[in-house]
Amino acid sequence: MRPKEAVLVCSHRGKKYEISIPPGEHRESKLFSLGFEASDSGNHEVKLDFKGEELTIHNYYVIIPHSYHEKDQIFINGWQSWSESREYGLGDSRKKLNALAGPLLATYGDYRFAAYGSAFSSWSYSYIRTLDHYVLIGSFDEQSGFVQIQHYPGAGHIKIAKDAGGLKRRTGSLSLKYGLYHGDEKTVFNQYFDQLGYHLKTSPRVLGWTSWYNYYTAISEDIILSNLKSFGEHKLPIDLFQIDDGYQNSVGDWLSIKDSFPRGMGYIAESIKELGYGAGIWLAPFVCSNRSVIYKEHLDWLARDARGKPLKAGFNPMWGGFFYTLDFYNPAVRSYLEEVFATVFNQWQYDMVKLDFLYAVTLMHRSDKTAGEMMHEAMAFLRSLAEGKLILGCGVPLSAAYGMVDFCRIGADVGLNWEDRFLRGINYRERVSTVNSLNSTLSRRHLNNRVFANDPDVFILRGKNQKMSVAERKVLLYMNMLLGGLIFTSDHIGEFSAEEMKLYRDALLLKSAAVLKVQEEELVYIEAVALGKKELFIFNLSETTQEIRLIDSWEHYKIDAPGALLPREMIRLGQ
Repeated sequence: MRPKEAVLVCSHRGKKYEISIPPGEHRESKLFSLGFEASDSGNHEVKLDFKGEELTIHNYYVIIPHSYHEKDQIFINGWQSWSESREYGLGDSRKKLNALAGPLLATYGDYRFAAYGSAFSSWSYSYIRTLDHYVLIGSFDEQSGFVQIQHYPGAGHIKIAKDAGGLKRRTGSLSLKYGLYHGDEKTVFNQYFDQLGYHLKTSPRVLGWTSWYNYYTAISEDIILSNLKSFGEHKLPIDLFQIDDGYQNSVGDWLSIKDSFPRGMGYIAESIKELGYGAGIWLAPFVCSNRSVIYKEHLDWLARDARGKPLKAGFNPMWGGFFYTLDFYNPAVRSYLEEVFATVFNQWQYDMVKLDFLYAVTLMHRSDKTAGEMMHEAMAFLRSLAEGKLILGCGVPLSAAYGMVDFCRIGADVGLNWEDRFLRGINYRERVSTVNSLNSTLSRRHLNNRVFANDPDVFILRGKNQKMSVAERKVLLYMNMLLGGLIFTSDHIGEFSAEEMKLYRDALLLKSAAVLKVQEEELVYIEAVALGKKELFIFNLSETTQEIRLIDSWEHYKIDAPGALLPREMIRLGQ
């Protein structure tokens, strides 16, 4: 896969320039210099140097000719944590969000600025899989701007683009760096992430509880302490106990606590730590609701849209409707967040913060910075505020979280049912959906214990206050346990039946399980070893019954007839 050309489209004083250069060439002008270095090792760099005159960047990309094959599978890494990430066949389509839903939902994804229709658009890295052979494309420098990898099977090429449209700059440089890797799955991911400096680690899974997926915003001191008491009584070996959204009076007012927590959040942290668990708490540092004191008294803290109005970050009916983006570069906002984090860590004594809705930073419009620059700078700021403490990142473009957080959500929120067919029908890729979450858990597994520990979101075992079958709950439980790094539930375990408690305790034995192999066909096959025993887990995420095919080294596992797996079901086989 040799690149054909690098293309720069820019303007200076109203005059537009389009420059195309092949690999190995260098172009000089009075305004800039542009060079394209390509190597046989597969590492390539396009470098743009500015010469003191202001340029506006419109497009900046590389074209690579590629012949796609009928059975190719293309992996698409979504825009942020919640964005659907999975393999696509050449016959699949990627449609834009329904236009009527745009005002409410478009801010969560890349619908306004990514290639759709005939293109498959991935962020930071992507691959083409032909049976067991992979061609992986991965970007190297995203601190200066995110990289979008666009596949055009019909046109027979790949476009690797720097997300820098609208950037104005006079000095310095702007690079587009990427690598190409060929081989089996293990080889290509090892090469790419090792070159990035993120080597695979062996770490046991972190287990815990979070309040959200059972109680949502309707939490109280009594509810939290009741769940905490049950974990203590059952002596379950969890590591973290987290309070999610709902303890604060309004989103944004993190130090204004609801009356339902009469003894305050410090008391909750103390109660958690008395049982030997780490205490976690949820924050969304870059947004506020229109009900908040921040919105009512500090409108100057809010980022602005092109019309000068407060910049909407999204819509959440539980928060009163639209919520808004704080201007991360405003010194008053930074000072406020410094106060919040100092209170959470030093006064309340929490060990971990879950930082959510972080993508909001990328919605700001600045001509002097790309979205990637803003997001990376915001993450570095948060990391400095949480020095020595744990961070769980969520709702964030993933490359900006590499090395900045300890745990990171890598999929959509789990739903209380298997799929939301309406939201799927309007092409909402960040939808709350169990199967949507599981697809990303599977497809982003390569990140786990490299750039952070993957948070695949919660599993649900309880029978009430949810709509999934027992089989669906088992699929969610075991896929999360095998492929995740941070394993949470929101169930009140004191209300478990004997069968549910046994299932939970059996799954906990996989805390240190080592995954040996993952194979994706119509079914998902995961071979792992735990407690000295090899096991094969087979998952059917589809809506139809699928035939089980044991090949190669898996033929020694015994399957009771019939050799088929029902929809949304799994089996577990011992060697």
